Amino acid sequence: MRNLTLSLLAVVLIATIGLGWMFDGIYNQYLNQNDEQDQHHSSTQQQDAISVLEQVGTHLAVALSTLDNRQEFIDKWPTEDTLSLRLQPLKNFPLPPALLNDLTAGQPLLLETDDSIALHFYLARTDELLVLSTPPQITSQNNSLLPIFLTSLFYLAVLLLMLLWLYPLAKRLMTLRQTAKCFGEGNLNQRINVGTISYIRDLELEFNRMAQRIDDLVTDIKLLSSAVSHDLRTPLARIRFGIDTIAEEDDPVLRKKFEQRISDNVDEMVDLVESLLSYARLDQTLITLNKAPVDFKALISNCIKNKSQDDIDLTFHAPQQRVMVDGDLPYLTVLISNLLQNAYQYCHSQIQVTVVELGNDIVVTVSDDGQGIAVEQREQILKPFIRGNGNEKKVKGYGMGLAIVKRIVEWHHGNITIDNSESLTGAQFSVTLPKPL
Repeated sequence: MRNLTLSLLAVVLIATIGLGWMFDGIYNQYLNQNDEQDQHHSSTQQQDAISVLEQVGTHLAVALSTLDNRQEFIDKWPTEDTLSLRLQPLKNFPLPPALLNDLTAGQPLLLETDDSIALHFYLARTDELLVLSTPPQITSQNNSLLPIFLTSLFYLAVLLLMLLWLYPLAKRLMTLRQTAKCFGEGNLNQRINVGTISYIRDLELEFNRMAQRIDDLVTDIKLLSSAVSHDLRTPLARIRFGIDTIAEEDDPVLRKKFEQRISDNVDEMVDLVESLLSYARLDQTLITLNKAPVDFKALISNCIKNKSQDDIDLTFHAPQQRVMVDGDLPYLTVLISNLLQNAYQYCHSQIQVTVVELGNDIVVTVSDDGQGIAVEQREQILKPFIRGNGNEKKVKGYGMGLAIVKRIVEWHHGNITIDNSESLTGAQFSVTLPKPL
């Protein structure tokens, strides 16, 4: 789920920061261009309006200079108009000497505030000022639809980006749902094809592992039922036959002989139940491995010493230096012991054990000179309750050894392969295990 979290975070950042920054840049650039145009246009309009007002004010100043009833004329000026007139004594209007000289020389004085633009004209006859006022020019407003358009475009881009992100996620989830549905309906071969780029890759891998686990358990149950029905039925039949025979037999010697046979058959059933319980314990998912660096060379030597037989020639090849494996010592001992036991059971006279180092891995190979294992049987031979073809009656056992080996190898994140030995022509089991980090 880490890919899902990272991709969601990336989409959110791109959508909110990246797209927002992009549209802000577009909008600001548009505003700057419009401001420059509006300022230029407004300045031109304002200059034209002031020129007109200067002409009007100049004519009014000349006209009012000749009138005696100037205030009456001012009072009759329309108040509803944006252009207003008033008279003001010059002495009540303090100015710097330079501006005062220009004003008295007949040059209009322009004063602009936030509320108005005022042109002052000097009336020499009465020593007054004619003040002509008008509101400032209103700058044209920007297009009010542009922010709405850019905002809509922003949300549309975010929506499209989220849809582009959600589509593969929804597609993978639908595939997962369909596969889980088919798996729940009993099609245990259903698996998800995990792509290289997937938001829920971890979830898909876990589903495949779960499906494989369930498939293996169902297969084991089928094999268990078959093995129990076959391997338990025979000793039970012998026990029943022995009990019936003892009931009809009066000879103490024969009775003791049949009792011993019954005891042997009971021991055989106990061995089978113990094997089943051992495999069941190995099959528990809550098992804990106490991994540590293990001297693999010494471990194999001890197992060979414990399993040695006088009539079998066993050769052991390993590097001179110590060979270390990262694993659980007791389970690795079981692994090697089962491989050796299998070789002793099926060989004729020779067994060869080889240990080599390959990069970060250790490979142990156990070969024998038996009849070997056919290619079509190699996958099945690693399943529980499966024994070599044609050996069910010659070799004692229940087909659990190699299944236990496979389980232990999987726990240690290794792998096991089966081939035919080139030197001994029999079966060859190769187990790869990781070195300590």
